Amino acid sequence: MHDSDSTGRSDARAPRLLQRWRALARVDPADRRNASMLQAVLVASALFQPVSLALAWASAVGVDAMAVGMSIVNMAMLLASLALLRHGAFVAAARLFVAVTLALLTAAYFHWGLAPQAPQQLLQLVPVLIGGALLGRRAMWTTVAWLVALVVVGGWRDAAVLAHRPDSLLVLGSRMLGSIFGFVMAAFVLDQALAGLRENLALARRRGNELAAARDRLQLEMQEKERQRDQLVHAQKMEGVGRLASGVAHDFNHLLTLVLGHAARGRASTTLDDAHGALLDVQSAARRAAAVSRRLLDFSRMEDARPEVFDPAAAIEEMRPMLRQLFSAGTRLELQLQPSPGLVRFDRAQFELILLTLAANAGDAMPVGGRFQVALTAAGPDMIGISARDDGHGMDADVRERCLEPFFTTKPSGQGTGLGLAVAAGLVQAAGGSIAIDSAPGHGTNVRIALPRAGSIDAERGVPTA
Repeated sequence: MHDSDSTGRSDARAPRLLQRWRALARVDPADRRNASMLQAVLVASALFQPVSLALAWASAVGVDAMAVGMSIVNMAMLLASLALLRHGAFVAAARLFVAVTLALLTAAYFHWGLAPQAPQQLLQLVPVLIGGALLGRRAMWTTVAWLVALVVVGGWRDAAVLAHRPDSLLVLGSRMLGSIFGFVMAAFVLDQALAGLRENLALARRRGNELAAARDRLQLEMQEKERQRDQLVHAQKMEGVGRLASGVAHDFNHLLTLVLGHAARGRASTTLDDAHGALLDVQSAARRAAAVSRRLLDFSRMEDARPEVFDPAAAIEEMRPMLRQLFSAGTRLELQLQPSPGLVRFDRAQFELILLTLAANAGDAMPVGGRFQVALTAAGPDMIGISARDDGHGMDADVRERCLEPFFTTKPSGQGTGLGLAVAAGLVQAAGGSIAIDSAPGHGTNVRIALPRAGSIDAERGVPTA
């Protein structure tokens, strides 16, 4: 048990150590990738140094004291560069690595010449070339020039020994030219690759800025669209309030007449019980008048949508007096609401606004009377259908195609804003529903609305339902 616990802790500790090792401290975000690459070069060089020294020691050539000293100096430099890199000093670490490596290579080429370095030349020169490239373009080409000079120095050192062998001098010259050509070509390819990378990064940064600006513009446009939609809804509410004003005033006058009548009866009463009854009737009539005025004020108030779960059948039934006021005496109002098909989640004030808009349009289409019918049906397992049908003059195909456009109206100037159906369609679609209109000249109009059931909306949002 103890061994398994220890193994589990060590396995869990390993990823954390790896994350801590990768989490370099960086002051400049632009050096993030360069610091990771330099760290990889330093670690690889530090691992290769003792292996190379051990192989040379085991070979027949052996290792002299100068090689051991240079290896110790190189290891100390690599560890110091890693320490600087871990503390966020990327530039200092890269400069230390390049400077010390070039100094050690200079001493090696002066002491041993070019030929002894040939087997490990690639492993010696590529890391310092990468370090110079990480410091910048000028540093990279300065490093290349230094390496070319070292090849020349090493070749001159070997040529002094092989002066009596012309054939060996030709081989030495070919080796020098090959090394110089290889360094220059490697530096050129690396320079072009880094230049392309810088251009791609600049392009990506520019594209990112453009996308951010486009996102900001889109957000502003969406906010402006929401603000305009709210203004359209409020404007349509004001139009509905104007249509209801005369009917509300009519009811309010009736209620005031009742109040005055009950007050006169109270003054004429001769007993305390009769006076108390008259006061109760006055209070009842006043309460009904306050409810009428409060309902009109609540409807006209400009507020954000407040969805709630309610029974559309009960809501429409409560609107019967308001709907009745929008039609002439010769219009028959029919509400087919039972049995109720279920509950919906919708802003109730907006629901009333939609029905009042449909009723007002139907009233305008039936100036001499007719029939206005509102029916509720189950439009599938997740939708509730609301049908508003009238016997008015109807619409032709062109008007029917454009009737949902904002500000489109066939009414004379000053008698309509063209916002009613457009606002109604926007509110229904924003709630996940749909609206369709069937109409023909002389055959009336049928507006079919489908709203999601409350249970289906809660299920999509992950809200548990009873």
